Amino acid sequence: MEEMTPMERVMKTLKHEEPDRVPVLFLALTIGASEAGVEVREYATNGKAMATGQLNFLNKYRVDGLVAMSDVASYADAFGCVSKFYDGKLETPVIAEHVVKDWRDWEKIEVIDPTKDGRIPPMLEACRILKDELGDSVPVMGTAPSPITWATWLQDMGGVMKDVKRHPEELKRGLMVIAESSLETARAFVAAGADAIMMNVTRCTREILTAEQYEEFGKPYDLHVLNALKDVAPAMLHVCGVNPMLDILVESYPVVAVNWWDRGTLTSLKDAKKGFGGKVTLVGGLDQTRELLTGTPEQVEAQARDAIQQAAKGGGFVLSGGCELSAINPPENILAAVRAAEEYGRYPIAV
Repeated sequence: MEEMTPMERVMKTLKHEEPDRVPVLFLALTIGASEAGVEVREYATNGKAMATGQLNFLNKYRVDGLVAMSDVASYADAFGCVSKFYDGKLETPVIAEHVVKDWRDWEKIEVIDPTKDGRIPPMLEACRILKDELGDSVPVMGTAPSPITWATWLQDMGGVMKDVKRHPEELKRGLMVIAESSLETARAFVAAGADAIMMNVTRCTREILTAEQYEEFGKPYDLHVLNALKDVAPAMLHVCGVNPMLDILVESYPVVAVNWWDRGTLTSLKDAKKGFGGKVTLVGGLDQTRELLTGTPEQVEAQARDAIQQAAKGGGFVLSGGCELSAINPPENILAAVRAAEEYGRYPIAV
């Protein structure tokens, strides 16, 4: 089969067709700072530096897509939270001061303007630069966090969980404001050229919320965003947690792909392929906490080959980590994953 461009490879995969080989995509966020040769503070506040880091990552590792994002604190900043940076180091910024102190503050937050507020504008600038540089050859994703996830960045997690039980109506008012903000953010990324949107549904896991609680405090607000995007841009979900509610997400969300930590959760790639592989493209297979980060290239290659054998047949599979790459992830391990896709992920897949 003739060699495809990354865009062609990914688009065919999302249609559950077999491309030339399995695509490779990483959540390569602040690792882009080292690729750009700058400190994380500059990377996270300067769209040109962010775009440079992403382009260097693409050229170095030959991946099949990029994510125009820096760190989750950048979204909190848009509402007035304060980030803490670690100067001279590669650590990801953290949220040092929350804007929602208690349940009364949910009445005070307002819909953001992603083109002006916080550190979302540099990500939009990076997206524009990447698309100007890459055109239709490589897909670039923007991000629009799930409202309940975003809420846990505006207030500490414990506070949100208390509000679920003690002040549900005030929390829901805040979630609606955040949902409108998430939708505006997604639209801004599309206007900047993004080919797809990733929604971080990181609280959709049973060790944080029950299924009933997510149906009430998560799903309606997620769907407010995703339903409005159905005819605008394809959406991918990124789920965290040990026991993610993949059943809820896959059965009722209008998305084309789902990424989760299959190596550390109760749902394996094999089970997901059997259960809902024909409904959404599966994104994962590599453990970003072990093999990718602390293993050898040989271990990464073996894990990648295993993932391909579990889920690649018939298309609908993208090789990836289960979450963000560490900023200190060994380059040789990232390269090993891409080589494995090139060697073992050629279609038709050898069993």
